[in-house]
Amino acid sequence: MVQKKINFLNSKISDLIKLLNKKAKSHPYIVVLSMHELFRNLYPHDPYIKTEKNNFKRISTTVENLENFIKSGCALGAYKNPPQSTKYNTQDLFGKLWIERFNKKKLDSLPVLKELLKRSGFDLTFFKNKKILDMGCGSGRFTIAFAKLGAKLSVGVDLGDEGLKLGKLLAKKSKIKNVKFYKSSVLKLPFKDNSFDFVFCKGVLHHTGNTYKGLSELKRILKKGSKAFIYLYGSGGIFWKTRKLMRKVFKKIPYNYCIKVLDTVGMPARRTIFVDSWYVPIEEHVDQNTLEKWFTKNTMNFKKYKNAKKTELEYMENKEKYFKEFFGTGELRYIVKK
Repeated sequence: MVQKKINFLNSKISDLIKLLNKKAKSHPYIVVLSMHELFRNLYPHDPYIKTEKNNFKRISTTVENLENFIKSGCALGAYKNPPQSTKYNTQDLFGKLWIERFNKKKLDSLPVLKELLKRSGFDLTFFKNKKILDMGCGSGRFTIAFAKLGAKLSVGVDLGDEGLKLGKLLAKKSKIKNVKFYKSSVLKLPFKDNSFDFVFCKGVLHHTGNTYKGLSELKRILKKGSKAFIYLYGSGGIFWKTRKLMRKVFKKIPYNYCIKVLDTVGMPARRTIFVDSWYVPIEEHVDQNTLEKWFTKNTMNFKKYKNAKKTELEYMENKEKYFKEFFGTGELRYIVKK
């Protein structure tokens, strides 16, 4: 019975996104608003807008509401928008997102990092006098946060020029000197073996096209006996299946147009993760069993993050009987030790 309901819901979502795909050229603003509503309701908790707690009821009601909204909205006239590029490389895309957050003064990530590390079981004094690598640092927001935690040296590595510029600017404004930034691929790090006491790699490797090459580099530069924090996208379930379908539609809608629509409705800067998911060129979904077998084969001890907050999928792991059907393997956060 449950599987029939899940299959039915998957089918309804698929039909909805097919409809939105057809309307992407004629009514792009309707598509952006609809996708935003669908995406936020894929999560079991929304920190900004009150939502239904029952996962099946919340998602099914959202789909039904959107079917009516699209039908009514697309009956209205719409202006033709001039053609714009819908192709972005990863660095350009994230550069735009970091500038967006910088302009809205949302790049101070020390409180976010502190909470994440505490939930992961770390004593914050652990990072004092350590040499730390922020692997795929983006804007350098966490690189700087580690420096503020007392790291001897906090190093940020990324390929994005805009993000690295922001990182250096933020460090200068904060008068922080125990940081360094390097332009480099995370698949070929410019450091010797066993160079770092701790590696932080959050939401990066699944955008490279070679997750396990990145993991091998992480292992190589991590000192023996040292730890790392890794976050990767999981796979399966309504959540991840729907994300894949949504990405295909946004190939027809320019990024700048999408951001303008979302700004108009007041979407918070921290919610630009939606836009990241829609437009980033490469998004891999990692199989949990394959990942854990890799850890074992490469003699890395691992512990899956469990102490999740409401906005993280892991929060529902012991609360939703049909977690796998809705969220697949969830999000894959690990503390590993070499």
